[in-house]
Amino acid sequence: MKINDTLKVKIEKLVFGLEGLARVSSKDNDNFVIFVKGALVDEIVEIKITAVLKSYAKAEIINIIEPSKYRTKPVCPYYNACGSCSGQYMDYDYLVFQKAEILKDIFKNIYDKEIKVQKSPQIYEYRHKVQFPTQRTKNSKRLLIGYYRQNSHDLTNIKFCKMQPKIIDDILNYTRENLPVEISCYNEKKHKGILKNILFRITAGGILMTFVLNDTKIHPLLNKFSNDLTENFKEIKGIFANLNPQKSNKILSNESHKILGQEYIIEKLGNKKYKLGPTSFFQVNPSAAELLFDEVKNNAKDAETILDAFGGVGAIGIWLADILNSGCKITLLEENLEATAYAKENFELNNIKNYEILEGDANLNFDNLEKENRCFDCAIVDPPRKGVEKEGLIKLSKITNKIIYVSCNPTTLKRDAQILKELGFNLKSLEGFDLFPYTHHIECVSLFEKA
Repeated sequence: MKINDTLKVKIEKLVFGLEGLARVSSKDNDNFVIFVKGALVDEIVEIKITAVLKSYAKAEIINIIEPSKYRTKPVCPYYNACGSCSGQYMDYDYLVFQKAEILKDIFKNIYDKEIKVQKSPQIYEYRHKVQFPTQRTKNSKRLLIGYYRQNSHDLTNIKFCKMQPKIIDDILNYTRENLPVEISCYNEKKHKGILKNILFRITAGGILMTFVLNDTKIHPLLNKFSNDLTENFKEIKGIFANLNPQKSNKILSNESHKILGQEYIIEKLGNKKYKLGPTSFFQVNPSAAELLFDEVKNNAKDAETILDAFGGVGAIGIWLADILNSGCKITLLEENLEATAYAKENFELNNIKNYEILEGDANLNFDNLEKENRCFDCAIVDPPRKGVEKEGLIKLSKITNKIIYVSCNPTTLKRDAQILKELGFNLKSLEGFDLFPYTHHIECVSLFEKA
């Protein structure tokens, strides 16, 4: 088998990333795996090999011979040119079903109960935090704002996106037409140009907008343009500049400056309120986040003391406050100082007094809590995609018998579940949530209890 070979295959299942899996006979392997982009279960497709590795190959579809009844026409005109919503070629209910099947496949050796994925109450205009890279065309200097094609840095200029509130389309189109040409765009190969990215934080209370700059200062014309934006869009409550002159894949630096307007906006979930800054971490799909938070609350309902690790601005801890007795306390751990400042304000905003905030690395805090002989009825961890370090799980296992693990990456969750099993914890429940409709992403809430 080599690149550009064509084959006819039947798709066996979907795997994480929404690639179809087919098996063929090869010279050395009767079950050689091929991952096919854009395929559905039971489809018979003609494919072209795009990459060959030792244990598998990758392919693209050149002809659908027998299509699935669940195949649909993508609703977005940019579907083939944008790398974001990779699941638009299938019916939404079927996509959620397949995400549950993917979770079952990932966890089949460590969890034998039924796994469900809860649908998002809102499947369009759900994204309340978005970020866009920018470019200018070589000759005309026309401003392009959009998303990269999948697995590339080729920018697609997107003037309309069904996954974000329409007001963002309007603001971006105004920016394309009116941002002064003197504000150049960043060229990552040459490490030149000013404007890298444009970010938005959206709530019912308004919008915060951030320009990410490859500079150590704010361009004077950006100040004037920011005034123009707020005059034309009253929904914009604050505009910021993030100064990031480093040659790095990190979008944001730690240095942000307000250009004008408010420092924060208010997000409301249920009867809770959250102050959020322009770069605060918070679930991007509020309606689905409520379902996820309720699952955490249900798993924690018998606890009297709760540890909220990787607690951010207090999103989950505040949601759980109703189940605690007045004499009990939520202990929040977070290393980002901006997040802990907002967490303190958010606990006060929601009139919650029974809390404490411990700043610093989670592993170090776990260690300190053990040395202080402190234990918790329940510990919640909501780590980044890389999961929790093994050392951290070992230390955490010494201060609680119950762990609720909120994960945005099922593969690292499986790894950590296996570590927790070695530490004596059983996986008691696992529920999926579709916080990113029409994408491959799956959020999970899992409950581990010490045997």
